[in-house]
Amino acid sequence: MAKNNYPLVLVHGMFGFGQQQKTNDFLPYFGLWNKDIRKMFNEEMGVHCVAPSVGPFTSAWNRACELYAQLVGGRVDYGKAHAEKYGHERYGRTYEALLPEWGTKDADGNVIKVNFIGHSFGGVSARMLTELLINGSEEERAVTDPSDLSPLFKGGQTGLVHSITTLASPHNGMTSVENRQGEVMGQICRVMSDVVNIIDATPLKKFYDLQLDHYKITPKGIFGFTRAWSDKKICKYFFENEDNIVYDLTLKGAKEANEKIATQPDIYYFSFRGKRTIGILGRQIPSPKAFPILNILGYCMGTNREAVPDKSWLANDMIINTVSGEAPHNGPRRDAKPNEKSYQPGIWNVMPVEKKDHMSYCGWMEKEETYAKFYKDIYERVSNQESL
Repeated sequence: MAKNNYPLVLVHGMFGFGQQQKTNDFLPYFGLWNKDIRKMFNEEMGVHCVAPSVGPFTSAWNRACELYAQLVGGRVDYGKAHAEKYGHERYGRTYEALLPEWGTKDADGNVIKVNFIGHSFGGVSARMLTELLINGSEEERAVTDPSDLSPLFKGGQTGLVHSITTLASPHNGMTSVENRQGEVMGQICRVMSDVVNIIDATPLKKFYDLQLDHYKITPKGIFGFTRAWSDKKICKYFFENEDNIVYDLTLKGAKEANEKIATQPDIYYFSFRGKRTIGILGRQIPSPKAFPILNILGYCMGTNREAVPDKSWLANDMIINTVSGEAPHNGPRRDAKPNEKSYQPGIWNVMPVEKKDHMSYCGWMEKEETYAKFYKDIYERVSNQESL
């Protein structure tokens, strides 16, 4: 019998989207054409599950602020100090609460916590939000009047997170955004942003939204798209600014983030990661079963030994280095198994490497029954752990 029934929060990764966008209605990020995981939890299992839609290219900090506003309701506050440092608007969109019960007490008087499940950069985003909830931001407190300070930056909101489960999350960065590969990734993001900018100037915006309003990058109105391709703001954002997802995914950016994010003693941490490469002559090349669109990226990551800290970083899932998906470099960790009855809190329980590529956790090439069971097992695992 479960020891708690806390809600689930699914946090998408780079290029992703959540339940507020129309695309999620017919091609959910967590499930694709396989199985809508959010609906499975809500409709089949009776577990409250939400999937917020945060910026697909924004930094872990900005995503954490957006996650907070969407879950508790209210206007996004990116922080006075942060906004001034990176040159964007302090406030963002206003949301109705997706999870109004979070932090309230149930019928037995117990505080309702949440379980985060983050895929790819979604795992990093969940960690950043948790850090801000508990410790807040000294930088924001130093420059903001207490009466004007977001509760997120005050800190002291302990006991609100029960667990964080990460799926192929680049805790220590990924070499696919380093050196020449990094330039290519930046160009991919920039081109996609250009295309979406044009879409966002039309009614089609509800299907895929950049959510970069605070940077004033998205054109206003149908006639604003004419300069989208050459807008210098977009180039500056992806190639000069450090307040974006590409920088946070670099080894340097990830290291800086890890130095700020602590592993909390009362939270259960679980990490899953995949490997879709085959070792040949000291290199790692893509498996024939890998997500085809990403094979070139996986090949570059597995054969460019100059870009990796050591040879253990060559194995990858076509997007992230397998070793980076284990745990933050400064976080305590232990090798764990999926079928253990109880797990230690305050330490990363690292599951065995799986024969999966990055998109497998979204449903790619997975059997519906097997895929659904994987997420059901995650819920069973976290709900069977004592609430601290």
